[in-house]
Amino acid sequence: MHTLELGVVSLNVRHLKDQATFYQELIGLDILTQTDETVTLGIEADQQPLVELNQGVELVPRDTTTGLYHLALLLPSREALSGKLRHFIEEKIAIGAADHGYSEALYLEDPEGNGIEIYADKPEVSWDKRSGDQIKGVTLELKAAEILTLTEQAIVKMPTGTKMGHVHLSVASFVENEKFYREVLNFRLTDDLGGAARFFALDGYHHHIGTNIWRGTNLEKRQKTALGIQSFEMQWLTIESFNGVKNNLLAHKLMVEEITSNQFMTVDPNGIAIKMTLKK
Repeated sequence: MHTLELGVVSLNVRHLKDQATFYQELIGLDILTQTDETVTLGIEADQQPLVELNQGVELVPRDTTTGLYHLALLLPSREALSGKLRHFIEEKIAIGAADHGYSEALYLEDPEGNGIEIYADKPEVSWDKRSGDQIKGVTLELKAAEILTLTEQAIVKMPTGTKMGHVHLSVASFVENEKFYREVLNFRLTDDLGGAARFFALDGYHHHIGTNIWRGTNLEKRQKTALGIQSFEMQWLTIESFNGVKNNLLAHKLMVEEITSNQFMTVDPNGIAIKMTLKK
């Protein structure tokens, strides 16, 4: 039984209009709601918010703080990845790309430097599952030419079924993050890249949360007014898992700020808010 999905990632931005245009026209998300200060984007047919943009005031630079490494949009098929790759090529957008063993991924940044991964999972039977909960990843050259044979037309709009697949964070301490994600939230450590990056997941997935110290271990904790990630959402699919997380947070004397009976906020060791939602 699956217990977790990721929901909306909320970003503080300097230029709301430009950022909204980028996520709509290049990434291919639909504007779901819009005010003078906030734009929420996702897949209109699914009515699932994926990215929220918030106009910031006196934003603090994020160069020396913990925060977002990338958000990762999970496509429903390899064909969809092919269409998005073709779209980026036609638009002459600079991207990175990799085969990670369990997935195939494209990488780019928005105009304010927030990392974005767009990826498709490979069939689970091909994942390199090891003892315990390990699912080993690799970084190989993407078979771009092979992928491009799957479509003849570029895909501009993100297809129905696109989800927030994972969130990858820049952190200062593996010790604090591993304690939080493993001991408090009961995630499994699925991969450890030589002490430089660690990945956590539930439900047998390769990773819902990535953490790395590639920017150093002297990062200050992210401030609420910093550019970049403000919060991300975990959607719990059963009342048991939702209540279990809440009770664990309380038992560890960590923040639980009630929003409704089905939603509360907490904060991870990096100063990043996490919205916990019971998905009905």
